[in-house]
Formats: sequence, structure tokens, C-alpha cells
Amino acid sequence: VTGQDAEKASVQYVIDGKQSMTVFKDVRTLVKDAISTAVAFLKGETPKAPGTENNGKIDVPATESAVVTVSKDNVKAALIDSGYYTAADFKGLE
Repeated sequence: VTGQDAEKASVQYVIDGKQSMTVFKDVRTLVKDAISTAVAFLKGETPKAPGTENNGKIDVPATESAVVTVSKDNVKAALIDSGYYTAADFKGLE
């Protein structure tokens, strides 16, 4: 069983061994990118997009976000040490 978004319940399942992994996309980064894009549009500017993604017809400007596979082995490094969650949010986290 796998998951996405590293929600607290999902992370607890990973810690408990009930789920093998969850995919983490740091919403703090996603929000920052979305806000800077919206502000650029409001100012009539072209948003900064350091990369592109092909949609099957053209290359579309894009900002890629880091995606982290969170397993029992890296829960602490990926989610606690980054400040996304605290260790107190979970039981059995060593």
C-alpha cells in the first residue's frame, strides 16, 4: 500500500508498517511558487518558470517541485527535520 501527500494519518501508517511509502510534495514550496506566479500575472508580467513540460503539443513553461518518497527509513529526515511536522505529531517515531 502506498500513498500521496504525506498526510499525518498516512505518515503514521508508514511508521507503523501498514503502508510502505507516501509521496511528499512540500506545500510550503508549492504555495510560494503559486503566489509568485499569481503576483506576476496581476502585475502583467510573465511568471518565472525555469523549466518546461511538454503537453503533447508544445513545451509549456513550468516550475518543477521536489518530490520525496517517504518511507519508514526517512520519515524523520524528510518530514521532521524539515520542520514540516514535529515528532510529537506521531507515535513510535524513533
